[in-house]
Amino acid sequence: MVEVLDAGVGRMPGVAGYGERVSSSGPLHAPLLINEAVFDARHALHTWLMRTGLRLAEVIGPLSDRSSQGLASYLLRNIDALRRQEWAPGVEAELRGLLKKAIQATQPPGERVSVGNCGAIISDVECTNPLTPLKDQDEIRCKVCGTTWDVKARQRDAIGASWNAVGPPPLIIKALAQYGIHVRMSSFKNWVKLGHLKPVDGEGRKEYRVNEVWAVAKRMKERRKVS
Repeated sequence: MVEVLDAGVGRMPGVAGYGERVSSSGPLHAPLLINEAVFDARHALHTWLMRTGLRLAEVIGPLSDRSSQGLASYLLRNIDALRRQEWAPGVEAELRGLLKKAIQATQPPGERVSVGNCGAIISDVECTNPLTPLKDQDEIRCKVCGTTWDVKARQRDAIGASWNAVGPPPLIIKALAQYGIHVRMSSFKNWVKLGHLKPVDGEGRKEYRVNEVWAVAKRMKERRKVS
């Protein structure tokens, strides 16, 4: 995994520029391109390896190679001793989380959803940077202020805020899609025909309630899983 992260730091899409493009008496130098997600995943994994390796070394003896590969080899060679430590379950759970994030960081870009603007208050100023995580991403860190957000919680909050809102089918379908809930117009019409959805009083047009559409979509999705 460390080798995969090393390879992915500079060549995967979604990179950010570090430093300014400057000219001097020499040639023009472009900013160094770094994939922030891969870089962060690699740093977090190396930190775990170092911390766990040093902790185990206090019990069974020193380690000589403190590179990521050396630390990983040290832990694997002494895996039985590691498992005997009372703190082993905690570091194992942490490693599982880090590996999950590393895998997500190295996968090709997928479908993104919107979870609104950041909204963090930094020095009495609200961060308005839009957050667009991958559909299956657990957390997202704001690229402007650095605040980390729980994606699922943000989605629930956003849907909850508009829970009782009403609107025409195209608007509701588009809004729900922004939060990873996909409804086809043909399905929407079929739900209306079958009586699963009933319009509310609109100004000369049929409008529906967001929470009712969401509930039907969720029910139909669960039904497909069972079948």
